Amino acid sequence: MQSLAGKHCFISGGSRGIGLAIARLFAAQGAGCTLIGRDEDTLLSAANSLHRQEGSSQQHYTTAFDVSTQNGWEKLISDSKLQTCDILVNAAGVSQNSFLFNTSRLDVTEIIATNLTGTIWGCKHFIPKMMKQRKGKLITRCIINVASLLATHGGRGASVYAASKAGVVGLTRSLAWEVGRFGIRANVLLPGYIQTDMTKGSAGMDRKNELSALIPLGRLGLVEEVATAALFLAQNSYAHNCVLNIDGGLSAT
Repeated sequence: MQSLAGKHCFISGGSRGIGLAIARLFAAQGAGCTLIGRDEDTLLSAANSLHRQEGSSQQHYTTAFDVSTQNGWEKLISDSKLQTCDILVNAAGVSQNSFLFNTSRLDVTEIIATNLTGTIWGCKHFIPKMMKQRKGKLITRCIINVASLLATHGGRGASVYAASKAGVVGLTRSLAWEVGRFGIRANVLLPGYIQTDMTKGSAGMDRKNELSALIPLGRLGLVEEVATAALFLAQNSYAHNCVLNIDGGLSAT
């Protein structure tokens, strides 16, 4: 298992929810983090909540841009202050709570652009950087994409969201084939119903008991539980092409 001490991680969607939980856990393990999101103030607040080890070179940064825009990723990569990228986590996402025939064209575009296209741009621009950093067979870089259980099981009022997350799964599997020989691992997380602001907006917490009744473990998951799964994928140097469900057993029903 690889230590995260001295490594640097870039996390899109790192200002809240699952992305922030991953950043906090990785920082506690000694990694430096660059948080990516749209709002600079929210990012700075999130970065200030991250652990900093005294006497270490660990540093945390923020960068604000819309992940669906290729220009934002290009600017980040070209930044002279860019840290070594050991881990890329694509956790940025927007939800949906409408049947397809009631979903506006703008909403369709935003969901696909943020959840799928943004993940594609992140991988596309960071992979060459990771390839150049390879330092031996046992030192691997890692991409962790955050999809959703809905990518494989669908969901009422979430057709476009499910399609975007299914695309993330397909992307990750293909990348695993493409980049493994360069010492880059690619894995994807499939969280089920997790207690986040996004879940509150899409599912409605008035449905919490209804949703919990569908889950074999009888409750929604916590962002910290998804973060520990991400930590496993980051540390295990043989974890590659993993599609890891974190759903309380919902996928078994």
